[in-house]
Parts: sequence; C-alpha cells; structure tokens
Amino acid sequence: MQAMILYGRALDSNNKQLYAACNKFVGKTILARIMDMSAYIGPDGSRFWHGDREITGVDLCFLRSFGPSSCEQTTKRVSMMEHLESSGTFVVNPTCAYRKAKDKYSMIYTLAKAGLPIPRTYVTEMAHWAYRASQSLKQVVYKPIVGSLGFGSMKFSDLDLAFNAYKTLERWGQPIYFQEHLEKPGRDIRAFVIGESVLASMYRVTPSGKWKTNVAQGAQTQPIQLSEELQEVALKATKAFDLVYAGVDILETEHGPILLEVNGSPSWQGLQKTTGINVAERLIQFVVDFVRH
Repeated sequence: MQAMILYGRALDSNNKQLYAACNKFVGKTILARIMDMSAYIGPDGSRFWHGDREITGVDLCFLRSFGPSSCEQTTKRVSMMEHLESSGTFVVNPTCAYRKAKDKYSMIYTLAKAGLPIPRTYVTEMAHWAYRASQSLKQVVYKPIVGSLGFGSMKFSDLDLAFNAYKTLERWGQPIYFQEHLEKPGRDIRAFVIGESVLASMYRVTPSGKWKTNVAQGAQTQPIQLSEELQEVALKATKAFDLVYAGVDILETEHGPILLEVNGSPSWQGLQKTTGINVAERLIQFVVDFVRH
C-alpha cells in the first residue's frame, strides 16, 4: 500500500508524527505540500504528480490542509482532491467532508440540520446588518470563517467596538461570521473521534484572565471520561459530516451540551500529552484496517 500525507505551507508536529506512524504501519510514505500537486486529464486517463515525482495510483492519502491560498487556488486544490478520490485513492478525511467542516458556515448549518445543539450564529457581508443583528446578543464572538486554533477570534461586549471590526472586515471584502457568546464554566471539552468511537477526551481549561480554551492559546488540559450522553453527541456530530476522524468541541451549559466546532484535521498534541495515547498510530491502524477490509 502506498500512502501520502498532504499538508499546507509548513509541517507541524501532528503531520510529522503521522508520517512516522505511516512509515511504521504502511511503509514508505510520501510527504507532500498540497500546493505542489499537479494533475493531467486526457482520453488516456488521469495522472498526478508531487513536484516532478509522479504519484499516480497512490492508495491512501491523509488530507491535513488546503494550505493558505486565493479563492482560485483553493478551488483547484479542492477539485484536485476530488479528482484523486474519483481516480481510486482513499482520502482521509474525505474531501467533501473535510471542506464542510473546515468552513465554519457549512459546519454550523450541518450540525443544525442534524438536530444538534449550537450557539445562535449569524453570517453576512454587511457591517450595518451585522450590527443590527448583534443587538439581540449580550456578547458576540467573531470568528474567521476559515481558521483554526482560535487565532483571529474576537469577543465583544461593546457593540460599537464590534461595529468597527465589522466595518473593517466589510472594507477588506471578508465575510462576517459571529455567534452569541456562551458563558463557560472555565473550560470546554475536546473529544477525539475515530470511526464510531471516542478515542479519548479532555477538558481544556481557560488560562487565567483569558476566554479562549484553545491549547494553542495557552489552555491547560485534563483527561476525562465522557458520559454516554456526551459520547453520543460527539459521535453524532462526526457522523453528520461523514468524517473518518474528528476533534469535536463541546461546551457544558446549564441548558445542556452545546457544540462549538467539529474539526476535520484536528491537532492532537495536547490530547496525547494529557492521555498518553499515541493518536497518530491509533488513527493509522484504524484507517489501514478499514481500507484492507
């Protein structure tokens, strides 16, 4: 079996560990930047390259990132991954599922359609419309519609300050995606799902004086055993996207659990450090067994 890992601009610890696990359980693995991929389509079939190396016929591909790009570059990369899938490569996570989870707009309506609890969410490109919609919320959280690790997210209790941010976003041609801010009990939950089970879970505890619970933003972690109710929520969320694996973020509130996000290429360094589980190896073992059977 020939495997490949596609990443964005630069390697991170997760991709390096995934590469090591692939080499261990699959064999020599191709490590490739997605922007260096090329393809041919003709009457004699399809062919693919990474740089100058032909990789036509690769069996398994881990899609970890579309990388930084323009709209046209993203369109090409998404289409190329779909082309690779249609040519017989098993892509993890599947391109359509990964794209839906990567885009917060499609992510949130997919969760809502599945009947899962979500925060009230607004999407627009008009600053004045966003300002009027914000009036119904005590506090709002703006999030980049495509982003990760909590970078760029902003919380506003002063709606005039929020309006200034909305105007800047409108001026730069950026969509305005914001949600009601839900009070946290000083933490939220990250559940890591592989297949039809929760591999492990942890609390992400907010740093003192902060509001974000991302590990990349300094949150501390604690291992937990999810209740059956929360396991069901995490599994249902993952299934709503047809993801093979996912990081599911859940907030406990007085009205029950609320789903914050589903990540189709989650980081696992914090979870691994907290639980001692080698996530990359468990993921590779699951996928290889799935492909071979």
